[in-house]
Amino acid sequence: MPTGANYRVTMHSRSATPSRTRTVASVLGPALGCLLLAGTLGACSDSPEPPAESAYEATPLSDFDASTVTLDRTDFCGDLSEDAVKYTVGKVAATKHYGNGDPVKLTKGVKDVAHEYNCTFVGKSGVTARAWVFVPQVTTQRAKELVTAAGKVKGCTLVDGKGFGTPGTGRVCRTDKETEVAYSGLFVDTWLTCSLTRPDPKADQADMLRETGEWCVAAAEAAAN
Repeated sequence: MPTGANYRVTMHSRSATPSRTRTVASVLGPALGCLLLAGTLGACSDSPEPPAESAYEATPLSDFDASTVTLDRTDFCGDLSEDAVKYTVGKVAATKHYGNGDPVKLTKGVKDVAHEYNCTFVGKSGVTARAWVFVPQVTTQRAKELVTAAGKVKGCTLVDGKGFGTPGTGRVCRTDKETEVAYSGLFVDTWLTCSLTRPDPKADQADMLRETGEWCVAAAEAAAN
């Protein structure tokens, strides 16, 4: 007959108790200890899970066929993909959405009633992504006037609109604090504008045009009916 001490050791070797688990883990390390004991105890719930990779893939503006898209002139902020927003601005620090009929600050000390639905996401890095649709219907003639007006803003220059609406345009604006790139265009009778702003007056224009184009595709898809 084995001694009491030997008997207890034998029993522990056959049945891995919590104390035995802690002993193995402390000697071999959590990862290896968990692996060795998995057949007896099942999966180790305390093991860290690898971070999930986003499946989101941005669509370049050059691959977007705006000619087949019609838009709703309604609130579309909730339809914007969370993955697209995170891809564009990183972790969101604040939102500044507003809707048709809301009082909006236009300039310092000046407010007016909005006639549009606006979605604004501000990232922790300071990057800001916006998208908004006019509520009133817009004619082709009015859209041409909006394109012309876009190029007359101080510090801004027009760039190829890349088919984002008909008519449509792109615009790059720089101040001593930031760079903003925007695309605007007419989708049948709805005017959509989207922009990306970085707190860098010398931000690379080619990169910003690409990133803004991808954001605009996401915005147009969210506002599409």
